[in-house]
Amino acid sequence: MTNETEISGGMAIANRIRQHGVETVFALAGAGHTHLLLALEDLGVAIVGSRHESGTVGQADGYARASGKIGFALIIAEQGLPNAITGIMTAFQAGSPVVVLITRFPDIWGEAAGEFVPDHHALVTPITKWARTVPSPDRLVDYFDAACRFATEGHPGPTVLIIPGDFLARRVPAASPPLPRPASLPCADPAAIREAATMLAGAQRPLIITDSGAGRSGAGAALRRLSADHGITVLGHSLGRGLVPEDDISGFSWSYAQPAARLADVVLFAGARLNIWFGFGRPPRFGAESRFIQIDIEAEAIGRNHNIDLPIQADPARALSQLADELDRLGARAHDNTWVSDVLADRRSRIAALERPNDGPIHPLEIGRALADNFPEDGYLVGDGADILNWTYGNLRVRRQRGYMDHQPMGAMGMGLPLAIGAAAAEKEVSRLEDRPVRPVALVTGDGALGFFVAELDTARRAGLALTVIVSNDGMWSTEYHGQKKIVGRAVNTLLGRSNYAQAAEAFGCKGIVIEDRAMLAPAVAAALAQGSPVLLDVHIDPEAGRLRKEDKLVSMIVFEDLAPMPAKRP
Repeated sequence: MTNETEISGGMAIANRIRQHGVETVFALAGAGHTHLLLALEDLGVAIVGSRHESGTVGQADGYARASGKIGFALIIAEQGLPNAITGIMTAFQAGSPVVVLITRFPDIWGEAAGEFVPDHHALVTPITKWARTVPSPDRLVDYFDAACRFATEGHPGPTVLIIPGDFLARRVPAASPPLPRPASLPCADPAAIREAATMLAGAQRPLIITDSGAGRSGAGAALRRLSADHGITVLGHSLGRGLVPEDDISGFSWSYAQPAARLADVVLFAGARLNIWFGFGRPPRFGAESRFIQIDIEAEAIGRNHNIDLPIQADPARALSQLADELDRLGARAHDNTWVSDVLADRRSRIAALERPNDGPIHPLEIGRALADNFPEDGYLVGDGADILNWTYGNLRVRRQRGYMDHQPMGAMGMGLPLAIGAAAAEKEVSRLEDRPVRPVALVTGDGALGFFVAELDTARRAGLALTVIVSNDGMWSTEYHGQKKIVGRAVNTLLGRSNYAQAAEAFGCKGIVIEDRAMLAPAVAAALAQGSPVLLDVHIDPEAGRLRKEDKLVSMIVFEDLAPMPAKRP
């Protein structure tokens, strides 16, 4: 007779996952998770079965970014953990609350003279917030709660919980304590807010730059007040895009509008860290005389690469709301924010000219235009690749909070497909709970990037996800090809050939369409978004399009060369 006061360790963890409001997990099939997977299935939790461990973690990451909940990834330790490193590192640098539940061989299987005894903790400690092994079955819930707490508190990030496989089958007490109460997030020092308000009110050309920290904190309402009432333009990056709708007046993507940053006299970084994507806060990306305000949840993240005139340790959403209140109290005038749009006039004209159809091959900007003209404002956009990511910044606009993600800040190409699958799984879950139609998720990627995780198309098909994948196919590693041609006059090891990715999608049970005629592009995009199941559009683009990005600053939106001079072309 079963003791009703006891349940399996797997059921104890499954119950805890449900208590977090999570109804979708991501798992690479493994016998070590059997009792947890059975419990999840019995509780009605959707299990998305992936094809590669970095894909598993990337899908949990995409779920977390889209939903704001914890993403749970289930893999095994021995062969699986080494495969998962890219996914874990991507989540770590992005600050995504992901809990990786790793089963390992039971202790009894170990031998003193084992051929290889890996140190799992040493492998992941540098790229996680917390990593532990559960010491006994009765501590499963305690350690699970700690993993979730570390993943979500402060600056979020991935945690790893290693569980001896037999623990999930052991009997543990059915009763468990309430979920740990999250710590309240800090408001800003009122004196610092008054100083920030004075700086912004007295500025001629103020800017606010947002990144994932602002996106995670839900800073959209406060930012829209600052933009609408005080004329401060907001440039969003990664998960910080869409907090202020990108209308090319009050809101822009950072990558598109960054030429304006050189002219800003006061720059407020809200949940944005001065990393390589922001030129480390230094000239030529910013003016030498610019004054900086930085708001971050962690003090050690402030001023890492550039002196900050006014550091503020606080939750971005709360601090920005305080700031809007203080500017209102001061009766600060609204700035004329048309200066940003004026700075971008030449870029706007150049991009518009390039995306106009002609008789030559399809330009990658045309992909963005076809998608922009058909994509609903409440959909999810995911970016990947290098050249094609640059071009999507040219004409794809994000208009809602948590409506965009990409592989930055790490920049590991290929992670876009797992992220998009996670976002689509989150949308499927939320649409069911809210009893509404599923919103589309679209990934724009390159042919090189897609190759890393192409088998995850099978994951999308088996999970029944509404996902549109648009592949910019030029048959090469375009950034490397044109970079080598510019620097040394020839290219090596950069050609891929024009593989048929639509046929690969069909092999995995998805719908695949090759597009060589631009007249097919917009109708195919519209049909794919309405499909409700995975569709891949293999768009053959002009292989010479990437050359212009290396030569014309007006169309270069992902920039590295200005940080360190490139070597001269070899004679």
